[in-house]
Formats: sequence, C-alpha cells, structure tokens
Amino acid sequence: MKKQFRCNFDFTRLWRLRNMMSLGIVVVFCLLSKLSFSQAVDVVNPISNQTYKLPDPATMQTAADLQAAIATAETAGKALNADAAKERAVKLNDINKAKTANSDYVTALNNFNKNEVIPYNTDLNNYTASGTKFNEFLATYNKAAQANNALAAKDRKAATVAALNKQKAQIDAWGIKLTKWKAKLDAAKAKLDIDNAALQKQKQKSDAANQAITEKSKTANFKLNALLDQLTICANYAVKCHSILISKFSYPNTPDASYFSSPVYRSAIAELVSAMKN
Repeated sequence: MKKQFRCNFDFTRLWRLRNMMSLGIVVVFCLLSKLSFSQAVDVVNPISNQTYKLPDPATMQTAADLQAAIATAETAGKALNADAAKERAVKLNDINKAKTANSDYVTALNNFNKNEVIPYNTDLNNYTASGTKFNEFLATYNKAAQANNALAAKDRKAATVAALNKQKAQIDAWGIKLTKWKAKLDAAKAKLDIDNAALQKQKQKSDAANQAITEKSKTANFKLNALLDQLTICANYAVKCHSILISKFSYPNTPDASYFSSPVYRSAIAELVSAMKN
C-alpha cells in the first residue's frame, strides 16, 4: 500500500557538488564551469525574475570596482539562496503532507483489517462451522423421526419419542441462535461495506496526494536546478574578480573570504542538493 516518492534529479550536478564539497571549497565552481567571463553577465533569479548585472571583470580599472562587483555577486547569491530556502520549505511541506496522507491511510487500513475484517471473518467461519453441524444434526434427526413415524403407533417406543422430542427442542433453539447470529453478521457486513467505502475514498486522496507531490517535486526541482545554475555563475564570477585582485592589484593570495567561501553558503548549497534528491 506504501508509495515511493520519486523525483528526478541531475546526478551529474550532484557528482559535481559532492566533489566540490569534499574539497571544502565551494568556489571551485570556477574550475568546473565552462563559462568564461569575457563579458558582462546578467544573473536572473528564476523565482523573482530580478536581474543582477555583473560587469565584465576584465574591464575594471580599480580594486574598488572589483570589490563592488563581488559585493553585487554576493547580494545576488544571498537572494538566490533565500528563494531556494523558500522553495525547499514548500517542497518539504508538500512531501510531508503526502507522507501524512499515505501514513494515515495505511494506519486506517491496518485498523480496519485488525478491528473489523479479521473479527468478521473469524465470526463468519465460526457461524459457517456451526451451520454445517446444525445441518448434519438436523439431517440425522429427520432420518430418525421419519423412521419412527413410519412405525405403527403400537411399535413406537416412549424412550425413542422422548429422545426425538429432546433433539427437536435442541434443533429449534440452535436454529434461533443461528438466525440471531446471521442477523449480527449481516449488520457487521453492512458496517464493513460502509467503512470500506470510506477507506477507498481515503486511499484515493492518498493516491492523489502522492501523484500531486510527484508533479510538484518535478516543478520544484526544475526551479532549484535553475537557482543552482545562477548560483554557479555568481560563485564563478566572484572567484574571477578575486583572481584579478590578486594578479592585477597584488592582493594577498589567501583563501577567498567572500560569501561564496563561507560555511553559510556551503550549508545552503548542501541543503539545496539534498532537497533535489527527495
């Protein structure tokens, strides 16, 4: 009865990100991307459609210009990650709703089987067994009664007649018991049918929720993938500007201290990748 959530994911990108994370330097985006910053770049947020214009680093004449360009790339990156966090939250909420619907259905189904179906079937089997014995007893009684009735009145024995009368009383009582038992089973079956119909509606809702999350996850992953592409551009751009600061303006060749090298950014990228796997 359980559904599996599957969503599409770009495993090439996952491989790329996992290798970057293993190096501990997210800005290694620049070594993996084929994009060359020989011209100005427009970073477009696929969620808000806001555009961040990143000028050509090669045309910048001062260190201040490069630092300002890095700041713009960082602003874009933070906005992109903020929207990625919102998309992840929406997707997670949808997944949890689908999981809850499926879990509720499975629980209801198990309870239905345990509390209604199994007891009904047990009672029905017992009723059927009792009915079989009743019919056998009745057939034996009818045969004996017919044999006794076939005798002349003078040949009938009082003990035999008394035994047959006793059996007849047992048969009547047994028949009444079976009739009441059958009425009880019919009522239980009617309730089973009603509860089963409700359960089927619950299953339909669960299936619909699972189908909806499959489609929503595809859409969410498309957006997250687009956000990751733009974040890649921002990170590569910042690294390019930083390398020019080193080569052209003799900045110390130390690890980049920008947002794209921060634990916050690494964590955001890891969460983005994780969200696309679900």
